Amino acid sequence: MGLVRASDIQDGRLLSEEPRRISPRAHEAHARSEVRVGDLLVVLVGRVGEAALATEEYHGWNVARTVAVIRTAGRDEAAWLRLWFSSSYVRDWCARRATGSTLQRTLNLKDLRGLPVPLPTAEAITTLLRTVRAVEEKMEVNRRIAECAMSLTDALFAAEAKNGADWPERSFGDLTHLRMGHQSRPREDSHHPATPLPERGMPFLSPADVLRNGLPYVSRTGIWMASPDAEEVCNPQSLLLAAREDGVHAVLNEVAVVPGRGVLAMHAETLADTYWLLHEVRSRSRELTAAAQGPGGRELSRRALAATVLHWPTLPVRERFAQVTDRLHTRAKGALAENTVLRKLRDGLLASFLDGAVGGERARAQGHAPVSLYGEDATHGEL
Repeated sequence: MGLVRASDIQDGRLLSEEPRRISPRAHEAHARSEVRVGDLLVVLVGRVGEAALATEEYHGWNVARTVAVIRTAGRDEAAWLRLWFSSSYVRDWCARRATGSTLQRTLNLKDLRGLPVPLPTAEAITTLLRTVRAVEEKMEVNRRIAECAMSLTDALFAAEAKNGADWPERSFGDLTHLRMGHQSRPREDSHHPATPLPERGMPFLSPADVLRNGLPYVSRTGIWMASPDAEEVCNPQSLLLAAREDGVHAVLNEVAVVPGRGVLAMHAETLADTYWLLHEVRSRSRELTAAAQGPGGRELSRRALAATVLHWPTLPVRERFAQVTDRLHTRAKGALAENTVLRKLRDGLLASFLDGAVGGERARAQGHAPVSLYGEDATHGEL
């Protein structure tokens, strides 16, 4: 039986490429938290308050202790609740009530039950949801464009590398400069990207920022580091790696970043070399976990990766691959950039709706929606 973890809830969607499994006995022992289509699943640990609706693919699954299940009376109520959870109000509300360290911020189920939920008229909600769905359908098309572009690039790499047995063997250490990030994650309340940036502020990149990206690009992060030392900064188009049990993941940064502890930065001489190495890592993701150590294989070893051998193609092969790859990557990044604009539009629609349509009724509307909340060791109660 599948298990939804907090890491599977990303950007308002459920993404579980490598699902965790539990036994039927464990599933039956926690039948109250079995997932149904339309349930809202909410992160309780880490990115508290992030939420996604369960689709048919996840019907019958269960949830980890890090996830709460909210069940509503109907489809529109669930869709409205998901939008409400995406609002800045709810994110701030959850953040204020979360406890623990910045890496393990935890929201208690009891606190979550106290979340106020505005209840506009059914007609107003229907109108908003119709508009939001149109925006999100376009965003889904863009995601598919980006994913297809990446699949084509991976297929092109496999075709090029198929006859590479005669290429000379080189190690990652010979071909690149490798260094481990050593900065600890800054306090989340020390600087937020929505506030004016310090003169020398820089996005901080954690292993989670690498691992939760379905596509190998990072253009923004949630935490900023004020006045980092110049030698700590990775320039754009660096290759940044992190590991977990399902493999080693790599991203290219679109902006300069400061890699945190657990992130390995790989610097190649040319962009053509970087593209080839990116797809080398993607194609050998599971195999490269041999270069990881620590609990769950989550910490890459710079020395072990530097000694790892690959077959290195000739310059004409790398340049030919890069010429086509660059176009595909550009198309994928263009689609994702459009989604950034559409996401702001969706958030703006919600903000305007809450300020206008709810407006003066907000004080009266801070009631309880017809929903039930379930989670590990939770009792049935109204949210």
